[in-house]
Amino acid sequence: MTAHEHPMEYLLFLKYVNEVDYFEAHEVLEGYWHSDRIDFYKGLIQLAVGLYHLNSGNTAGFRQLLTRARQLLTPYAPEFRAMNVSRVLAYVDDCLHKVPNVVEMERDEVQKLGVEPIQLWLEDGTPIPDEVPPEFLEGEEADE
Repeated sequence: MTAHEHPMEYLLFLKYVNEVDYFEAHEVLEGYWHSDRIDFYKGLIQLAVGLYHLNSGNTAGFRQLLTRARQLLTPYAPEFRAMNVSRVLAYVDDCLHKVPNVVEMERDEVQKLGVEPIQLWLEDGTPIPDEVPPEFLEGEEADE
């Protein structure tokens, strides 16, 4: 895919993940996934939801979702739709190694695990938008 072929939802997913806004990342890509139901997008959604769970202390949900993300993304390695999927999979494995297999943890305990937020970009140089286009804003945000 060239820079002009990436769906805005995919680019916004990257923006939100890089801003550690995993809920919005999942929301924007899930909407697109309903029209392009490939496991690549589903795997990215699972990654975002898993990281959201980790930030709330739900380590069991995190581990389950990242394990599923790994399964869904593995066939797309090493690169797909300009994303270095191998790097994402290495991040997933590192996270699963760092987070204990327990049901839940306090937020401050999770922070001590050393799981750094992932930064995503596209290998073809497509820029990630700084702003959300008005047609992707909901409710009051669109009025600002």
